[in-house]
Amino acid sequence: MTTTTTRSARRIGRTCAAALAACAVLAACGGNGESGGEPVTFLNVLPLESLSFAPEMIADTRGLFEARGLDVTFEATQGSAPAIQTVLAGGAELTRIGDIETMIAAGERDAPLLAFGEPIHTGTIRMISTEAAPITRAEQFRGRLVGTPSEGGTSSITLDLVAGSAGVPPEEVPRQVVGLSPGVFDLLTSGRVDAYIVSLDTSVLLDRTRPEAVVYDPNQDVDAGAQMYVTSAEQMADPQTRDRLERYAAAVEEAMQFIIDDEANGFAETMRLIGSEYEVPALADPEVATAALSAYVDAYTAGDTLLGVSPERWQAAYDEIVGIGQLPPGLDPGAWLDTTLTSAAPTP
Repeated sequence: MTTTTTRSARRIGRTCAAALAACAVLAACGGNGESGGEPVTFLNVLPLESLSFAPEMIADTRGLFEARGLDVTFEATQGSAPAIQTVLAGGAELTRIGDIETMIAAGERDAPLLAFGEPIHTGTIRMISTEAAPITRAEQFRGRLVGTPSEGGTSSITLDLVAGSAGVPPEEVPRQVVGLSPGVFDLLTSGRVDAYIVSLDTSVLLDRTRPEAVVYDPNQDVDAGAQMYVTSAEQMADPQTRDRLERYAAAVEEAMQFIIDDEANGFAETMRLIGSEYEVPALADPEVATAALSAYVDAYTAGDTLLGVSPERWQAAYDEIVGIGQLPPGLDPGAWLDTTLTSAAPTP
């Protein structure tokens, strides 16, 4: 079951009055209902008020969706599984999930999913340990008790991939569900766990506020972990839905470029725009927000194009997932991609 982020829906569904001054926007907004735009529902599997969704928030606050004739609604879901089910049922046009979930759903469960864009080219999961017993290499996870946000799921699979990259069987890395509360770090310092898994935003905060924290980045050992825009094959085959998805991707790409360009200004305008409409905890400390946004810019620009998917990296991620037994070998991961909607413009 999904719950609508009503404040976001109201913001993005506001009228095109301010945009009517521009002829192109006038053409896009005219005759498409009260909001002046064609409806698109985006399912966010994490709270929207995270810098992980900075491109979506910038596309909203700068009117980039409206300028392309779209009335975008954000809806929160409890993880990727319900998001996938809702998209497949036609209850939403798209979601953003990891390449791991996408491949397992399409390759293991035969879900007719298509990934059509990759806004974040590298993994955003991090593992935290302490200077007293640091974990800085994949092989060091052997025999260490690792706290995970939930049982199974992407975080646990990412841990399996990291261990597998060093030849460590998953069963030799014990784990315990610890959730995501701020108090989890105390479990680490008290010795109840040896490491735990966090988001990129949280890792930046810990790196700044907990000098004893040691951050391990899985990207140094595995290819899997990128974030994908995903829709159903049925919706992609519908010309009208496909057109809306293309316009959505174009708005997000423009937002990403705006954030990239704003790095030279310390992300001042990015933070101002996001803060004008959204309550993002990371913005409470501008230095933390700046560091997090800089890390996301690195992830935006790690590919050859802003939203393009590298076939080589996609294949490498599939091979890694096969290697830990989460997918059968011999499948064609390219069948789960549609790269024709994303721009061919190179990243800066």
